[in-house]
Amino acid sequence: MVNYGYIAYIGGITIRNEAEIHKRQTQSKQLQEPPVGWRERIKSLGPALIVAACIVGPGTVTTVSIAGASYGFQAMWILIIACLTAYYFQKPVVKFTIKTKMSAMDGIRLYMGKWWSGTIYFALLLGAIAFQAGNFTGAALALNFFLPSISILTWVAILAVSAIVVSWIGIYRLLENINRVFIGLMVLSFVLTVFLSGPDFGALVTTGFSFQVPDQNYWLVLALIATTLPPNTALGLSAFIKNKYKEEQTLSKAAQLKLAHFDLRTNLSIAAIISISILICAGTAIYGTGTEITSAADMAYQLTPLLGQYAGVLFSLGLWAAGFSSGLFNISVQPALFGQAFGKSEDTRTSTNRVLMLIAGITPIVVVMAFGQMPIQLIMGAQALNGLLLPMIVGSIWYICNKPGVLGSHLNTRGQNIMYGIVMLIVCFLTLRVLLSVTGLI
Repeated sequence: MVNYGYIAYIGGITIRNEAEIHKRQTQSKQLQEPPVGWRERIKSLGPALIVAACIVGPGTVTTVSIAGASYGFQAMWILIIACLTAYYFQKPVVKFTIKTKMSAMDGIRLYMGKWWSGTIYFALLLGAIAFQAGNFTGAALALNFFLPSISILTWVAILAVSAIVVSWIGIYRLLENINRVFIGLMVLSFVLTVFLSGPDFGALVTTGFSFQVPDQNYWLVLALIATTLPPNTALGLSAFIKNKYKEEQTLSKAAQLKLAHFDLRTNLSIAAIISISILICAGTAIYGTGTEITSAADMAYQLTPLLGQYAGVLFSLGLWAAGFSSGLFNISVQPALFGQAFGKSEDTRTSTNRVLMLIAGITPIVVVMAFGQMPIQLIMGAQALNGLLLPMIVGSIWYICNKPGVLGSHLNTRGQNIMYGIVMLIVCFLTLRVLLSVTGLI
């Protein structure tokens, strides 16, 4: 007669022993693995730094300035939620890229089809073309503050050509270092402007965290979230992480993942500090004066008589860094995204990739020269595409991070899926807002 209780007992011991052995092996591996020091952490700051510099572009500066000028500090808590949403939007691609050595766009092509990755790429390219004029025009308006004798169009052309040259060189470390300068300038410029404005920190805390929607303006909530979620940032982040760690031999994947998460947390925190600084400055200096802000350049010019010449200079310097870094991102990311979407070369020196960079950099300038501005139909079309792209990209990333056989034991946990489900819900609301705006219903 078979003693099933004895077998179960023996089986239980075996399972516990195997679990104990696995636990000890893991602990032994962790002890053998050298700790990640601050030198490695500082060196890791790069991919998310480039993305953060893109997020804080002229559109973000304008949206946040208008929110501060219209409602003071009341939108502070909304902006913090927007920055947290941006973090959880991008976080899954870090794990996917480090664990698989593929970018998110590689994964979308391999597991969802080249037609799907190609559709996403060309929609992103059209969006880049439509919004590049705004990036370079914002930076040009900032430079015009310093040298008004040079026309805006001339500045735009100089900036576009400069960004193309940097992108054509195609050295990733150069791109990192340039964006370090831009992020540093934005922090210096916008944070110092806050101190020049002299905010009431007591009112900042009580008003900024009232957790009430200003004037029940729920579209403001979505606008602030939307400005932190450019559709190409998660895919761009993944592409830059792949580039940075593709030849890494000295660090384990666990150490690389730890460093990549540190990079993301640090640089999106910096982006949050910059955005909050702009809001505080507008809320302190402009709110209640009756002055209307319609663009980031307006903000710089309005600060000069209110807070003095230094405030205008600092804000213009930050606006220049914001505009040029966003324009540079949209050009430099094209070879990687195109190559990954279609399984082609990601080398910036190939003729196809250089043509794509020229399209992203020069076409908007040619359109502005021909029409005097970017045609409103193209901007509205790009807004609609970006609105539709967000749930497409979030859904695609969600799918590849939960696909059995891709990440193995590193599939998304229940908690991670809940957080990404919240992000998906938010971007669906953003899509609805964009479509209602484009159709003229709001």
